Order: sequence, then C-alpha cells, then structure tokens
Amino acid sequence: MPLWAVFAVSFGAPVLAFLGVLFAQLVGRKGAKELETRSKREETMRNLRWAAELAVTDDEAKSALGVAQLVALGDSDLLDVDQQLFVDAALAAVVNDAVQEVEAAGPEVEVVRDWEPSSLEPPPSDDLDSTQDDEAEGSADG
Repeated sequence: MPLWAVFAVSFGAPVLAFLGVLFAQLVGRKGAKELETRSKREETMRNLRWAAELAVTDDEAKSALGVAQLVALGDSDLLDVDQQLFVDAALAAVVNDAVQEVEAAGPEVEVVRDWEPSSLEPPPSDDLDSTQDDEAEGSADG
C-alpha cells in the first residue's frame, strides 16, 4: 500500500467520522428546535382557547379572568404574529358583545363600572350581601 493511502486512511477516517457526527448533531438540534416551537405553539393555543372560553361565560369573575388572561397572552413574548391575530379576534369578540349590549340599551345608558383587566385585580363584587357573609361566619363558628 502506498504511503499516501496509509495517511489518507489514517487521517481521513477519523475526520470523516467527526464530520458525520457534526452533521448529525446539527440535524438533531434543528429537529429539537422545531419540536420545541410546535410544543410551545400547542400550549399557547390551549391557553388561548381556555381564556377565550372563560371570557365569554356569564359568570362575571370567570369572564374577567378570561379577559385578563387574553390580555396577558397578547402582551407575552410567546406569540408570533399569526397567534396574536387569534388573541386579538377573541378580545374583539368579547368587547363587541359588550358594546352591542350597551348600544342596544339606548343612548340614555350610563356605564358605571370602570375596571382594567390588565390591573390583574378582580373586579369589585356586587353579588355578595352582608347576610351571606354573616351566615358564613355563623356556620364557621358553630
């Protein structure tokens, strides 16, 4: 065997093996990155669906939570442009329903509640009266 062939086999095989491993690593990283992106997109869409369902419920506290979650999703870095369109559409649907209710009530309607969902505090509750609080305290004592 000629001397150049000995050197080619001696040095060529390890270099080719290294290049093969390097290529496999790059392909593996690309696949892992795509999997992570898809997983993040699925989780974001699950959160979006959950928040949108809450935002349109009749329960005021759940609705406020849903709107707050939609606002938080819209402000987060988790969304790309396509997903942001879904959040904007869900928020617009919730707001349009409320606007249509106010407009249908007529021009003499006065909106008295001023609450920002981005404050992350629940809206003030008008549902509880003092008799329910007294009953709850009385049952806890007994």
